[in-house]
Formats: sequence, C-alpha cells, structure tokens
Amino acid sequence: MTNIINELLHPDITARPFEASAHLDRLGQEYYVNFYELFEPPFQVTGTDPRFVYLSEQYKKVISICLQVVRDRMGLAMVLGAVGTGKSSICSIMRSRLSTRADYRVAYLDDLAATPSQLMVNILHEYGLEPVSRQVEALKRQFKSLLVEETQKAGNSLVLLVDESQTATKYNLELLRQLLNFETGSEKLVQIILFGQEELSRKVAARPNFLSRIVSQVRLEKLGREDTIKLIKYRLSMAGAEYDIFSDEALVALADFSKGIPREACKVGYQSLLLGASRQEKIITPATVVEASLLAQGSKTAEPEVRLETEPNEEEI
Repeated sequence: MTNIINELLHPDITARPFEASAHLDRLGQEYYVNFYELFEPPFQVTGTDPRFVYLSEQYKKVISICLQVVRDRMGLAMVLGAVGTGKSSICSIMRSRLSTRADYRVAYLDDLAATPSQLMVNILHEYGLEPVSRQVEALKRQFKSLLVEETQKAGNSLVLLVDESQTATKYNLELLRQLLNFETGSEKLVQIILFGQEELSRKVAARPNFLSRIVSQVRLEKLGREDTIKLIKYRLSMAGAEYDIFSDEALVALADFSKGIPREACKVGYQSLLLGASRQEKIITPATVVEASLLAQGSKTAEPEVRLETEPNEEEI
C-alpha cells in the first residue's frame, strides 16, 4: 500500500525538466518569457498541467487518502474546496499518474449536469467503448459487463475521476450511487472520486443514501504563506528560472495578496512578470507586486493590505 502511494506521489513521474529543444516554437511568444530567460510561462491560470502542480503536504495527504480508497476498492471519496484551491490540479495529478500504471483504467468527467443517458455515454466513451443504446438501463448493463471483464477477469481497477462535481443533478447522483452497487462481497467494482465546491457538499447532504456511500471526505484549505512562496518558486523553476526573479519581500507580498489561493497566486505572479519586464526589472520588487495585485483584481484604486514582515503571523502557525 505505502509503496504504491509513494510511487504515485513521486514528483519524477510527471514533473520533469522542460525540454527546450522540443518547444522552440514557443520561445518568443511572450516578451516576459524571454526577458526573464524562461522556457515557458510559469503562471498559467488555465489548464492543469501536472508538471506545475506543487505538491504541498496538504496535497500529498489528500492524494494519499484518495489513493487508499482506490487501492482498497472502497468505492467513493469526495474532495471539496473553494474556487482556486487546487481541486482540478489534484484531479489532474491523479489522472496522470494512475494512467501510467497498466493495472488501472482511468476515466475523467467534468459534466455532471448532463442527462443520465448522456452521462453513461460519456463514461463508456472514456473507457473506449461505443454505447450499445441510448437507454440508461442498457448502458448500465454494458458498463457492468466492462467492470466484470476488467476487474474480475483481467485484475484491473477502474477509476472514475469527476471534476466540477458541484454541477451534479440529483438524477446523476442517484445514477452514480447505482453504479456503486456493482460490487463483489468484499469490494466495489468502480472507484469514484468527486472533486467539487462546497455546493456539492450541500447536494450530497440532501441525499442520505448517497452520503452514506462516501468512505472519505476531505477539504482543501488555503495555503499558508510558506507553502505559497514554495509554490511560486516551484513554478518558476519548472519554467526554467535560473535565478531568483522575485525579491524575498516581493515573494512575501505576492503570497499575502493571494490569500493562500493558488489560482490567485498565479494571477498576481503573471501580472508581476508582465509589469516587471515592461519596466526592465530583472528582480521584481514589492512595489511591482502591489500594482500587479491591483491589476489581477481589476482595481486601479483599492490599496490592499500587505504584510512585508518575513515571519508568519499567529494564524498561519
């Protein structure tokens, strides 16, 4: 158990040095990329490239809990978190790393607002099957045959990762509950991990028969200042930074402005690089970060409070 989790958590599986020679066409597209001698933009706020996911201790713990449910074939886990806390990033990490193993079949969904029949069609397509019907019951039977073939005959594990799960309708929550009924006497045949905002928690709470199926439920909290700074440095290093682009004070300012939300840290980081390059600022200063944070917020007048001391406050300890 421990070996499998450690293997899947190991950063070398996806976080490898950027191959500049394979992506020469991208160089020069962004002025700040060349100015700071980077290989690529470090603070993309769209997409979930697993190479850029900084595995904080919290992330490692959440991934480990989800992997335990998958490995032990316990059926259902749920990861909750506010917007921008990294749910999709964790989902991407799990998808990428489980997919490297021959004994796992992994499917990914991000639309639980579809009709039940379309949801079943999407699931089957993810596992490489053509639906035999548009009727839910027929599609469920086809899926059950797949489960038996893969888990009981081939010895594989089937995993269903569902992002943006707060969009779920009550009908699709019921459908997922029915899929979890496919089991042997000791294990579930499909392992489902739901990633969603707090709205998902309220929807699930209104359906006790679904809630009772959840084996593990974890929440992503905001990052502390130290982890936020580590995230910024990690993303810069993955993009090829060869020196400290942000001063220590600028890093503290950026971390404080982001309020522990990874997505916000990326937004402010991106604006900081744009401003710094336009000012020919090889080492970004706190003043640049302050202005960048205003741009990220869409504000020209608000002056957010920023702490420039280097020691964490009591709330972060």
